Amino acid sequence: MSDERGGRSLDQLGARSAGPRGEQKTLTADDFSLRPPETQTRAVLVRLDAADAGRVIALDGPELRIGRRGSSGLVIDDEGLSRSHARISQADGAYRVEDLGSSNGTYVNGVRVDKLVLGDGMVLQLGPRVCFRFSLTDGREEELLRRLYEASVRDALTGDYNRHYLGERLSAELAYAARHNSQLSIVMFDVDHFKRVNDQHGHLVGDAVLRTVAGAAERLLRQEDLLARYGGEEFLVLLRGVALEGAERAGERLREAVEASVTPTDTGPLRVTVSVGCASLACAERLDAEALIAVADRRLYAAKAAGRNRVVASG
Repeated sequence: MSDERGGRSLDQLGARSAGPRGEQKTLTADDFSLRPPETQTRAVLVRLDAADAGRVIALDGPELRIGRRGSSGLVIDDEGLSRSHARISQADGAYRVEDLGSSNGTYVNGVRVDKLVLGDGMVLQLGPRVCFRFSLTDGREEELLRRLYEASVRDALTGDYNRHYLGERLSAELAYAARHNSQLSIVMFDVDHFKRVNDQHGHLVGDAVLRTVAGAAERLLRQEDLLARYGGEEFLVLLRGVALEGAERAGERLREAVEASVTPTDTGPLRVTVSVGCASLACAERLDAEALIAVADRRLYAAKAAGRNRVVASG
């Protein structure tokens, strides 16, 4: 089961969206009404390019530095950016973008600039790929932009990231690992006998079980980790800077946490288990997402074949 992220009308999007923890929110026609905006104007950057498209960055402080360097206020790991690429500063109600001597330049509406006052709707491009739209909004519009972004990258049931966003992040993490010669691992896990849960208890209980499993996994994550619903009852955790041994330990902690979790039902508490497959870059034949996932998937099904409720990190 795979997620599809196609173009949707505002009416279609009005059904459901999920917050970061899976709480359900509804976008209604009122969200798109022509009510008078709030008087307070806020400046934001909205990401336009493929990676993190739709992400909203508020320009709250006097200055925002953008670059690949970890000390930048907005860190973007793209090889087309310089370590300290550009900054946006605010003074006297105006927002100015300034190039910081970058190799590949800073562009506004397609024109390379050293320093320029930004206007509402201008497109800011950093290097060959990274693009933002500079927008002046009110708080209500900013919240709507954030909710639309969350709806595009989150799974509506669990609140975890969806498969489309996982693909983008995994590609970026692979490129980062190659450039920095760093570790990268994934943990793939699948709810055991999930069809039986649906058949015996119904799909509403099945949905509740998936939320319980996702919640148990989320509580174990570091800030830099990423949990995505890969499809159906299958999930994937992306672990930056972690070798295979660490991924195996993480997989075992996850397995134990799920086994200890309980989903309340009308007929009493329900417990499930998961089977887990782990893989790292050292395991894959090629440095690409497909090869890495194939190894983890093979080990996941080895865990199921060996009796389920276990972690496999070899073979």
